[in-house]
Amino acid sequence: MIFLSLLLACAASAEPGKPLAASGSLKDVYQYSASPSDGRPYFLNTLRTRLTLDARASLFRAHVDYDHEALAGSFFRTREYAAFGLAEAEPWLPMEKTLESGQTWMWRQRLYRGWAGLETDGTIARFGRQRIAWGTGKLWNPTDVLNAHQPLSVEREERRGVDAFYARRALGQLSQAELAWAPRDLWAGHALLGRLRGHLGEYDGSLMGGKVAGSTGSWITGGDFAGDLAEGTLHGEWSYTAPQSRTPFWKAAIGYDYAFPTQTKLWALRDAAVVAEYLHSGSGVLNPARYDVAALLSGREVTLAQDYLGLTYSKDVHPLVKLDLILLNNLNDGSQFFTPSAQWNALPDLYLTAGFQRFSGAKRTELGRAANLVFLQSQYYF
Repeated sequence: MIFLSLLLACAASAEPGKPLAASGSLKDVYQYSASPSDGRPYFLNTLRTRLTLDARASLFRAHVDYDHEALAGSFFRTREYAAFGLAEAEPWLPMEKTLESGQTWMWRQRLYRGWAGLETDGTIARFGRQRIAWGTGKLWNPTDVLNAHQPLSVEREERRGVDAFYARRALGQLSQAELAWAPRDLWAGHALLGRLRGHLGEYDGSLMGGKVAGSTGSWITGGDFAGDLAEGTLHGEWSYTAPQSRTPFWKAAIGYDYAFPTQTKLWALRDAAVVAEYLHSGSGVLNPARYDVAALLSGREVTLAQDYLGLTYSKDVHPLVKLDLILLNNLNDGSQFFTPSAQWNALPDLYLTAGFQRFSGAKRTELGRAANLVFLQSQYYF
């Protein structure tokens, strides 16, 4: 594969003291739930081996996360899989391939990340599959139109990448300019965006805009901010999108995150981190009968209604055990999503996680139509 070839070439000419760095992980994720359409239970087991390679030679930089995945389970017999597959974004670069498959299993290889580029003290330029993280939101990101975070995902640490060219140039100690170009076969599918980031007082802020995928003339403008407030961090972002194919719409999110100090008397809050965030999505609808459920199940959208409130709680209950709680509320149809999970560092470099996703609300609501889900996860780093 092209990026592995680049890494090997880079390693051959690596500077003394800067060899090719290799690491990786072995991960197994088990999920048990039921089909939202017919209620039939299913399970899905994902076994993933990831090899991570980083290399540098002079100004050249390259990074690869190379995955082998074996997926198996009755999920492959569900109506959701027949209609939407694994609900993954269609890649532009041919950096993944199904090696073998059957009625209830699949074995594939892919590059989760794979980019190469140049880097100096003030400039970065990269091309390939990468994560371009714009916005300050913790749960929702109105300005992140290239690889939006999926808040209902079981593997929350897995963030979608995008096949794109990305460049960043420092404009001073606290300011920078960014350019992101995600090409596609047709101009209507291209995204070409720019972003300026700066600092004012206690706050960082940015403005962004450009063409988005959807039609030949679709565009977006927006911005974000984050700064200290009352010993915590206030953050927010907004965007205005004109897709041509529908009425233009606004999106905005505002939130606050706070880490309780060690001196806090209440044990449940001592050293705990909490986040509260509100989202308004003008692209959503208020009538559940008009929900575009296919867009949600296929991964093209992350919300269907207009107003949401999210709360998260994270605490190390023991030096080796971490507890996470996430609550998402659809304020328009009253449905809720709640997921508690616990992670145990059982051995050096071995992490075991157990969690539960509870969906509540009427069957026709956004978060009430899905079935509850149990997941178990083990991950070993090497």
